[in-house]
Amino acid sequence: MANLQKFRTHEAENTQAAATWENKSTHTVSATTTNEDVSSYHTVHLMTDNDLCFEFSSGTTDIIDTDHSLYVKGGDTIYSFRVPHGLGDTVIMQLKRKTSSSCSVKLILS
Repeated sequence: MANLQKFRTHEAENTQAAATWENKSTHTVSATTTNEDVSSYHTVHLMTDNDLCFEFSSGTTDIIDTDHSLYVKGGDTIYSFRVPHGLGDTVIMQLKRKTSSSCSVKLILS
């Protein structure tokens, strides 16, 4: 028989309901990499007005390759990314424009 008590709220870590929420100021991202420390968060919500490359890393050394890194399309879409575990104690989200013009990036960390 199935264990109906397996996911009781008082025993589970509910990151969706208990998440902190921080609305970051708008970043202007250009040809140089912008770094955001997301170590103490579970999810990054991101909206950008131009195409934007991103990577998660354990340090601030630029690892973005605009030809091979993942990127999001600019516009009014809100993208949500889970912060990866296993990179170390510090997790950095690196951002760099994909196109020739700078882009504005709005971030909410939760």
